[in-house]
Amino acid sequence: MKRLVSLLLVLAMVFALTACGGAKEEAPKAEAPAAEAPAAEAPAEEAKEEAVDYGKEVKLMLSHIRPEGSPADIAVKAFAEEVTEATGGTVKFDIYPASQLGDYTTVMEMVMVGDVDIQVSTVSTSVDKFFGIANAAYIASTWTEAKEKFATGSALSEVYMEKMNDYGLKYLCMYPLYFGGIAVGVEPTDPTNPDAKSGIKIRVPSMVSFEKTAEAFGYLGTPLPSSETFTAWQTGVVEGAIGMGAEGYYSNMADLVKYYLPINDHFECWHAYMNLEKFESLSELQQEAIMTAAANMEANRWEVAEAETAEYEQKLRDKGAVVVEFTDEQLQAFGAKAQTEVWPHVAPEVGEDYFAMVTGQ
Repeated sequence: MKRLVSLLLVLAMVFALTACGGAKEEAPKAEAPAAEAPAAEAPAEEAKEEAVDYGKEVKLMLSHIRPEGSPADIAVKAFAEEVTEATGGTVKFDIYPASQLGDYTTVMEMVMVGDVDIQVSTVSTSVDKFFGIANAAYIASTWTEAKEKFATGSALSEVYMEKMNDYGLKYLCMYPLYFGGIAVGVEPTDPTNPDAKSGIKIRVPSMVSFEKTAEAFGYLGTPLPSSETFTAWQTGVVEGAIGMGAEGYYSNMADLVKYYLPINDHFECWHAYMNLEKFESLSELQQEAIMTAAANMEANRWEVAEAETAEYEQKLRDKGAVVVEFTDEQLQAFGAKAQTEVWPHVAPEVGEDYFAMVTGQ
């Protein structure tokens, strides 16, 4: 009995010890440290915009032959502003309107030697008789024909580029204006008849085409620079003029014109040209800007020139002038007479081959 009790006591003690010790609580596993987020990369530096190197700063002298505020003056200023903007302000202009630097023939020579940088005007035949072809009588009779024959890209313009280059000039563009006519301060005799003999003394540009055209249509031609026309007319040296169109007469001598005869004797187109050495001294970007702005100026002129002719004929009427009306048949009669009596004098001066190329004769 005692042994049994002892055994039970021993067993009780063993169980008690087991219960007290218990299974060791497993220590919680340490969580693995969270992987560090990769360090954010520093934002790539934005590429700094490189400053455009337009070239050296330059100021160009630009001359044209119309008064300030005229359509030509507005077009020339728009050309200059476009170039200045496109070149980041590195090319700027001093603009001299209204032949302030002299008659266009004189200024052309100044451009050739670099005393003036750019001119927009008729090209002087005193430099080369060839240049008179642009204003030869009745080379074109419609606006479509004029564009085909004279616009940049035409066969004639290519020859102009070559000829100008020979004289140290850079061809920039042509500048279409209008078909020309005769303006007088006294009543003409039978103005719609090309065989009439008015005997009115009129100013003519110093070009054989204008001299012979005036003579063929019964007028007495007096060669004078364009810059002297107003004074000569005002003082009675002449009583009218040939060599312009409605816009030209209105812009320069509206108060003197009493009769305007839109006989379409020539297609008035100027050219913009620059001293070649000066052009070549500019950076490539500056040269491109000038050529682009020149092309835009020409394109804009083709868009507005025809409507502008009618507008300025009306302005002459509003100033009190009589604008004589011509039928298509009458204009064709003037053209036919010019071809017979004027062209034989013009072709040898400008070059028989060039004249044939332009006229198709």
